[in-house]
Amino acid sequence: MVAIEEIVEEIPASEERRMDAEAIEAVVTKVDRPTARMHLEALAKKLRRESEALKRVEQSRAKAEAAAADKADKPTEPKAEEKKESPKEEKKDEVPVPSPVPTKTKNAPIPGSKYTPIDRFMFDAGKYNSPLVAVYVPFPQGETITKEMVTCDFTASSFDLVIANPAGKSYRLFKDNLSHDIDPEKSKFIVKSSQVIVKLGKVKGEYGFDSWTDLVDKKKRRKDADGKRKKDNPSESIMSLMKDMYDSGDDNMRKIIGETMEKQRRGELGRDGMGMGDMGGMGGMGGMGF
Repeated sequence: MVAIEEIVEEIPASEERRMDAEAIEAVVTKVDRPTARMHLEALAKKLRRESEALKRVEQSRAKAEAAAADKADKPTEPKAEEKKESPKEEKKDEVPVPSPVPTKTKNAPIPGSKYTPIDRFMFDAGKYNSPLVAVYVPFPQGETITKEMVTCDFTASSFDLVIANPAGKSYRLFKDNLSHDIDPEKSKFIVKSSQVIVKLGKVKGEYGFDSWTDLVDKKKRRKDADGKRKKDNPSESIMSLMKDMYDSGDDNMRKIIGETMEKQRRGELGRDGMGMGDMGGMGGMGGMGF
């Protein structure tokens, strides 16, 4: 009997953001309070912006991988070895030497473009309430890097720095799940004589810019036994967004969410016409631990 293994296709990060936005937009039409509706609409817009930014990064990455695969598939023409004799040797040997028969040699195939991970860099959190944080990436010893070789893609939660050197190694520094959201439009990179400086634009909140202590939030990174990143459950993702609304909302918002979750624990949702089970597929969220 042949065992059949079920292959679960991983949903791209951009698609997950879009699905979360659509779920929240479905909730907005059933929320009566203006403040609650405003918070939900803001979250949906933010998720759609992140979805579009992630989609651009995914398309750029797919093009780069396709170009590398095409380059690896191109056959190389063998070159004939030629042996040249110096005039001095011809004068010393009066006996005629037969011309060498050219032999064909096969060059090694050109491997696909692979990046060497960058593991040496310095993170600068900057001063209190500064608009930027910086990552300093020194050039590898012996490498000559120009501005044309460097690219960096930014999303709300990641950056992807690539140093593509056609004459040598290509390097990459990819960091996702940053400690805080960044503004891709205010983020940039600067190429110096001996290093690349990646500047990440902070997102300004109600009380100023976020305070960074680390570049990446390691606590949120979840992996399975094979080391692959787990896919987020859509209901858990929406639950996390609602919890953020509770933590950052005003007293009225906290009261609405708290009462709703308390009714869910007691099994009373749906009796008064405003249960979480009637809010666009959000009935299986479970407790938030308030």
